Amino acid sequence: MNEQLEQLATRAQGPLLFWGRSLRNPRQICSLFPSSPFVGRAMTDAIVSRPAPHVIELGAGTGAVSRQLIRNGVREDNLTLVELDPALGGHLRRSFPGVDVMIAPAQQLSELWAERQGPDVGAIVSTLPMRLFPKPMIRSIMKSSFQVIAPGGMFVQFTYRESSPVPLRLAKALGLTAQRRCLVWANLPPAAIWVYERAE
Repeated sequence: MNEQLEQLATRAQGPLLFWGRSLRNPRQICSLFPSSPFVGRAMTDAIVSRPAPHVIELGAGTGAVSRQLIRNGVREDNLTLVELDPALGGHLRRSFPGVDVMIAPAQQLSELWAERQGPDVGAIVSTLPMRLFPKPMIRSIMKSSFQVIAPGGMFVQFTYRESSPVPLRLAKALGLTAQRRCLVWANLPPAAIWVYERAE
């Protein structure tokens, strides 16, 4: 009973922590609310056909999407959460003690993954505010991500706009295809889920 109360208390701290970090670092967090469970379910559906079980989540925040990934079949030992903000990273480690958490910038993913000899990655899901990043930064994140994604794997990104959060010219230059998979109307505001894969 005490353990359940502790879990509920930790989970309740998430939105307040996210809101506080958003106010303190608006350019880094770029939102006042964590993603809804509906976004997490849609992203989980998008990675069902991944070629390897391991999944990386970029910009995990308070774990709203992470929780849905686990609930929908991604095993804790097959999940790595990447978060730049140390306070949010600490919250993730307390909330998901069985999950690997990396406190690092997404641009360094491939370098860090090679250093730790990480397993094959079937998919990367991202709630990073891509549309607010400069193009060189987006290019760096996407290039680094596809250096760790196994052949046949995918990069799944959500956005509050219908158009691609990764500029289509940039995606093409990196040899990627881009497809809007669905709109999550139940999210507030509605979110679009985009899937990026290597072009054949």
